[in-house]
Amino acid sequence: MSIRINIPSLKCRAGATVSGTVSLHGDVDIDVEIITISLVGRCKTKVVRSNGQNSSTTYRGRAPLLEYRQVLFKGPNKMKTNGHSWPFSFTFPTRCVARGADPFKQRHGLFDINPQQSLPPSFANENHTFGWRGECFVKYELEASLLGNRTKIFSPGDLKTEKPLDFTTTRDIETVKPDFIEKGHKIACYSLRLQPGHEDGPLTFKEKLQSMRTSKLPVAMFKLQMLLPKVGILTHALPLILKIEHDIEASTTQSPPIVTLRKCTVELQANTYIQCIRDEIFREGDEQRDWRDEFHIASVDYSADMEKAPPVTEYMDLQRLMRIKVPWHHKPTFSTFNIRRTYRLAVKLSVDCAQKTFKAEFASYRFDLLAADYASPMATQEQEAAAPAYGDLSGQLPTYQDAKSASAAIP
Repeated sequence: MSIRINIPSLKCRAGATVSGTVSLHGDVDIDVEIITISLVGRCKTKVVRSNGQNSSTTYRGRAPLLEYRQVLFKGPNKMKTNGHSWPFSFTFPTRCVARGADPFKQRHGLFDINPQQSLPPSFANENHTFGWRGECFVKYELEASLLGNRTKIFSPGDLKTEKPLDFTTTRDIETVKPDFIEKGHKIACYSLRLQPGHEDGPLTFKEKLQSMRTSKLPVAMFKLQMLLPKVGILTHALPLILKIEHDIEASTTQSPPIVTLRKCTVELQANTYIQCIRDEIFREGDEQRDWRDEFHIASVDYSADMEKAPPVTEYMDLQRLMRIKVPWHHKPTFSTFNIRRTYRLAVKLSVDCAQKTFKAEFASYRFDLLAADYASPMATQEQEAAAPAYGDLSGQLPTYQDAKSASAAIP
């Protein structure tokens, strides 16, 4: 005997309708007091800190995001478990509908304590390191429950089931105006190859000895500059601009040398912050942790065939050389009561000049990642107005005959 939730899709977003049926399955009669369906959202964190000698301290953080409840059937009534189903429908709100006071001591300002904040996306992450373990999740799910007739000794009892939902957020900016942060890296290239006539071919023994003393060598001074975007959109092309600026006055060469791109790698650094409390009754013992995950999102490598390596110009669009996109499975930047997710963008590259290889790394302090889907602010306001209030959404409770008729109308 079981109770099941049937919905066409697990994916949902703010303003969307989540509908389906709750059905009973089994081969025995059951005394039913009430059947309900709830749409709930919550975020939880947990930190286990090792104290040595096989002892540890556990910190937890719980924060509700929303809870809507519908009564599908109210007895008492005895019915057969097979052949009964009840339709339900929820409209996902755009904002959090949380109850109670903030359980955390927001001392660092990392987290969002607004009780009407935008709903964060479904999320799960964990980290294991020496001395402690942290985990967190943002979860949305449908919960169906059947409360049996408790006045009868031989009643089969209560039934309950959950169906997790994949909630994705939307952005309220249709197009992002390019806005960059500029990072620079100075390079000094000392080499006999910079002299006319020495660009190619082997060096003599004397020239090799001479190359060991940079004071005797010609030098080319130049600066690599990387334009890193401050904002990006999931699954959309990410602009990255590489520029070169030759310092003619500081160089001893007659003309700027050719600088070619050997290798370039783009990485996304994801930072997760969580907070918990040791005593959830007295709200004491704050514990905050953070960790970082790195993801490779794009690369190009000409090391095996440097003849194809492109020269670095005054304005070089790296998007033309490689497909730079943040994959769909990453989550947008968000902050909620006890979880915060932020990003940094890092670019590592190697360039060649006068048959020498130089490495450079550029990283942004903050990179805001927006959701892939767009929803206009006007549509969002309409969704907020249409969203139901917190609490019981049952309205007029259906009778047994109403529920039976509704069940028969559903294929």
